[in-house]
Amino acid sequence: MRAPNLFRIIHKSILTSVAASLSLTVYSYAAGPAAVSSTISLLESVRQSYYANERLESLKNNNSINAIKEVPAEMWLKKVNSDEVNMVTNRYAGKQQSAIVIDGRTYYATGEGYAINLSGNQTVRFSRDPVTNEIIDKAGAVTYADASGRILYFESETTFESFIEMANSEDLYGYSNYEFDRY
Repeated sequence: MRAPNLFRIIHKSILTSVAASLSLTVYSYAAGPAAVSSTISLLESVRQSYYANERLESLKNNNSINAIKEVPAEMWLKKVNSDEVNMVTNRYAGKQQSAIVIDGRTYYATGEGYAINLSGNQTVRFSRDPVTNEIIDKAGAVTYADASGRILYFESETTFESFIEMANSEDLYGYSNYEFDRY
């Protein structure tokens, strides 16, 4: 009786090992580096925000909703002036915010509470570039707003363009030559 039990244990161990190695292989090809996966998730969120806003505007104006209409990814985000961004809430305000100068760098927000938060909490003054994953100072960042008013901070126009280049259907839906070409 011991032989069949030993056989089952060995058989289960082999199957478990094979399954684990396959899942790790699939993960490495499907997800790629965490930064790329995170960037693509953010890009998809920006796309969905744009189309949700388009549907809402169509409903408000009693227009028919064209769900199939595809627009270039450049239209999903709008470049905004830093002085119209509340850098504490990371939201587009649509109007000039108060300038708050800290260590020679200018940040923007409205209200004394936000100014105190910016000056007292250094982490509020920084963000991550969605493409490079580098920590950047909001005072020098290139700012774009999605349709909901959420702000994305980029190191430069070049990293913004790289972000938009990832907006093809292959990247957004999980299979990309971009990820494989890098290895």
